[in-house]
Amino acid sequence: MPQSHPFYIQKGSIFAVPIIHYTLEFAAEVKRAFEEIKPSCVAVELPETMQDMFLHAASRLPDVSVLVAFSQTEDPLYFLAEPCDPAFEGLRSGLEGQRPVFCIDLDVPSYPVFKEPFPDPYSLTRIGLKPYYEAYKSHSPRGYQTAHAEDSKREMHMARRLKELSFSHEKILYIGGMQHIERVLKLTDESAFPTYAPASREGVHLCTLTEESMREVMGECGYFTLAYERWREETPRKKAYPDRQQLLLKLYREAAETYKENTGNDFHSYHLRNTMKFGRNLSFVTGRLVPDLYHLVSAAKGCVDHNYAYEAWFKATEYPLLRNIDNLPELDLLAEDIWGHSKSVLFHLKQKNPKSNRFTLRKKDKSKAVFKPPGPFSLCSYQPEDVVIENFGRFLQKKGAQILTEDSARTREFQSSLEDGIDAKETIRHLSQKKLFVKVFAKPTKAVGSIVVVFDEDNPEEGGSFKERYPWKMTWLGEHTQESDMAFFATSLTDMVVGPGISRCEYGGFLMSYPPRRMWDIWNDPDYFDLKTKADVLLMAGIDYSVKPLITYVAKKPPKSFLKSYAQRFGKKVVYIPIGQLSPVTLNKLRVFHVLDGYDKREIAGDYIY
Repeated sequence: MPQSHPFYIQKGSIFAVPIIHYTLEFAAEVKRAFEEIKPSCVAVELPETMQDMFLHAASRLPDVSVLVAFSQTEDPLYFLAEPCDPAFEGLRSGLEGQRPVFCIDLDVPSYPVFKEPFPDPYSLTRIGLKPYYEAYKSHSPRGYQTAHAEDSKREMHMARRLKELSFSHEKILYIGGMQHIERVLKLTDESAFPTYAPASREGVHLCTLTEESMREVMGECGYFTLAYERWREETPRKKAYPDRQQLLLKLYREAAETYKENTGNDFHSYHLRNTMKFGRNLSFVTGRLVPDLYHLVSAAKGCVDHNYAYEAWFKATEYPLLRNIDNLPELDLLAEDIWGHSKSVLFHLKQKNPKSNRFTLRKKDKSKAVFKPPGPFSLCSYQPEDVVIENFGRFLQKKGAQILTEDSARTREFQSSLEDGIDAKETIRHLSQKKLFVKVFAKPTKAVGSIVVVFDEDNPEEGGSFKERYPWKMTWLGEHTQESDMAFFATSLTDMVVGPGISRCEYGGFLMSYPPRRMWDIWNDPDYFDLKTKADVLLMAGIDYSVKPLITYVAKKPPKSFLKSYAQRFGKKVVYIPIGQLSPVTLNKLRVFHVLDGYDKREIAGDYIY
C-alpha cells in the first residue's frame, strides 16, 4: 500500500516532487504534496518565457488548452494543458491557494526525446512514489546520471532560478521531471551560474481543441480525467489516488449498457470477464500493469465486437468539461502532432442500410397483420435461417471432436517420426537435455451425435421476483436428411409479429440431434419431468437421442455432474465448450429466428424479415 504521506525530496527550503508528465497518479501526488507542505510558492518545469500563457491555461482548468509556440527553424511546439498533468496541477493548486507560481525552465528550440523504462504509473496506487522513484533510479542509471547538452542548460537554468527563489521564500514546492530533479537540486550548490539565452519565438498562442481532436490527443483520456476531477473535489478523500483498475471495470460496464441499447445484443458476464483478462494480458506483454486506451479498445474489439469497442472508446474519450467559454481558437490536431508516432484503431460498425428508409415504404402493409393462433401442424421455419444454423451445428460437431482429440493427445520423445508435430512446450522444458518431443493425437474415431447450445438458462434468481423470459417450448422434426431434429425454448410467438403469420423469436437454448425424424416432444416426455431447468432437459434429451458417443454442450456454465454421469452409463461423453470461446457476432445472428404459420408463408417471408 502507498505511504500515507506524499513523497518529496527536501533540500533546504526546496521540496521537490519527481513527476512523469500527463499521468493521473502523479498529478494526484502533486496535489497531495501541495496540501501537506503548504508552500509559500510553486516552481514548475515549464519554459519561463511563456509563463503568462501557462498561467492563463492553468486558470482555465479543468477546460483543456493548447499552447502553440512557433519558430523559424523548428516545427511548432505544443504544450497540452490538462488536469492530469502534474506540472499544470502545481500551477492550478498555487493559483487556487493564492500562492506565487513560477515557470523556471529554459525555453530551448527543441526538447530531447528519450524512451526511458518508466514503471507503469499505476504502481503508485500500490507501493507509493518513493519505491517507484528508487526503482527508476536503480534500473536506468545511465539516463539518470548523464544529461543531453540541451538538458544540461535547462537544469543549470532551473537550479539558478530555484536558488534565487530560496532567498525570498521559506518553502518552495518544485515540480520537475524524474530524470532531472536530483541533478537540479545538486546544481543549486553552485556559487555562480552561466546565463543562457532562450529560444527565439515568432509567436506564442493559447488555443483549445475541437471535440474530435480532444478525444484523440489528451494524455489521459476523458473518462479518467473526470474521475480525477471528482477525486480532487472530495473532502476528505477516501483514497490516496483514483484507482485506475476500478475505473476501467466501471467504464466497461457503462459501455456495455450503451452497447445493449444501441445494438439490441446481449452482453453477458463472460464478455466482461474475457475483455478484462485479455486487456490485462495485452498490457503485461507491453510492460504495463493496466491497459492504456489502445489496449482498452483492442480488448473490447477482440472479445466482443467492433460496436462494443466503439462504445468503450466513445465512453473513455468523452470529456464534457471542454467548454471554451472564453472563445479561444479551436485547433483540430492529430495524435501525431503532439505525441509523434501513434497506433490507430479502425471500427467496422454494423450500420443500417442507407436506403432502408426508402425500402420500408415499398414493404407490404403490416397494419392488416393480425395474429391468429397457429395450428399444431402448420408451423414451419424460414429456410435461409435453417441453412445457417445447420452449418453452425456441423461446425460444433467438428469442434467437439477436435477438443476431445486434443485432450487425449500424448507427448513422447522424438525417435523416427514427427508424428502430429513438435510439442514446443515440452521441448523447451527439456532444453537442457537437448531432446526433441513430439505430439501424438489419438485417432478421431468418435463423432458427435447431438449438440446443445444454451444462451440463457432462464432460471429464477435467489431473493428476487422471476418472470420467465423464454416461455415457448417446441420440438421440430427435420424436413429432410440434411436437417436435424430440433428442440428449443424461446420467446413467445406473440411477442413480435412482423408480418401475416410471421413471428420473430429469440432462442434461450436449443438441441440439435442427428439423424432426423426420431425425436419425440421432449417437453411433454415424462422421463424429463423431474429435471429442474430447461437446459437440463435439453442436455438429457441430447444424451438419449444421440446415436454417436459424443454430445457437444455450449453454455456459460459446465454441465452438471449427474448429467455427465448419466452419459457415462450409456458409453457417451459430454464435451463442454464455454460460450465465451465462440464469436459473439455469430451467436447474435443465430439467436434470432422466425416462425411461419404454414409453408405458403415462405414465399412472402422475405418481404417482412429483416
